[in-house]
Amino acid sequence: MPKLKADLDLRKLEIFYWVAELRSFSQAAELLSLRQPTVSAHVQELEKSLGGKLLYRIHGRVSLTPLGQLLADRAKSLLAFKRETVAALEQFHGTLTGELWVGGSNIPGEYFLPLKLGAFANKYPAVRPILRIGDSASIVEDVLDGKVELGVVGYKPDDSRLRFEKIWNDEMALAVPREHAWSRRKIVSIADLRGEKFISRERGSGTLDSLRQLLAGEGKPLEEVLTVSMELGSTQAIKEALLTGYGVSILSRISIRHELAEGTLVEVSIRGLTMARSFYEISHVRRPLHPNAQAFREFLKVS
Repeated sequence: MPKLKADLDLRKLEIFYWVAELRSFSQAAELLSLRQPTVSAHVQELEKSLGGKLLYRIHGRVSLTPLGQLLADRAKSLLAFKRETVAALEQFHGTLTGELWVGGSNIPGEYFLPLKLGAFANKYPAVRPILRIGDSASIVEDVLDGKVELGVVGYKPDDSRLRFEKIWNDEMALAVPREHAWSRRKIVSIADLRGEKFISRERGSGTLDSLRQLLAGEGKPLEEVLTVSMELGSTQAIKEALLTGYGVSILSRISIRHELAEGTLVEVSIRGLTMARSFYEISHVRRPLHPNAQAFREFLKVS
């Protein structure tokens, strides 16, 4: 049985991990700011010290050998420990610096994350938060593609590549313009909705997905309950359409709090339907977080 020829070199292990994760020597080299021959040399030295081949290289494609798969799984845990330790030390010394890339779907991106990121930046003034906003589906893709390190979205897709943690409970509300006949009613039925022009978020929206799930829980498919007359790509666009008197919609209550206070929009209850939902912080299970992102994760838990 081969024996290790030297102690495990953690730097070489980290370089191998990114080659394995990205399935590419060139992309790993770019990520780590190294030359590709340097990356190849480190992986070859690691293979030599471990006494076995870690990667198959066939027609320019990279895949893991059984030994490589075992090492990549262990490397993930070791690098997570390193990441968390570095983040803890930097927080202790107050030395976090650089950029923090976060993605938020429409509601958390516009009404939740700016406040949290502002408070985080006040605590760590050398960190510059960068926030991307899109629908939930696009933010999930941004996390998977590495365009952002953390995302906050309004639904939980079934994807084993993602880590989820519930961080915020939200309530949705049926909103109508003050001139609408329902503005003088306290409650309507689900059946009443069918006769109204309904302004919907676009496909891929967490709000639309949450609404679909809520109605399905009542045995009412969304398409049978609502007459969708318009799909709009943002909450602000829906509010503008509501204010012109075009129809009715169901939105996050936090997004219409000012309009409700001013009386330009009115909230109406739907009999038998409690419109609660959750927002989730997501990250890639196999991609170690930068200390800034790890620190922000911890910050969200306590703030």
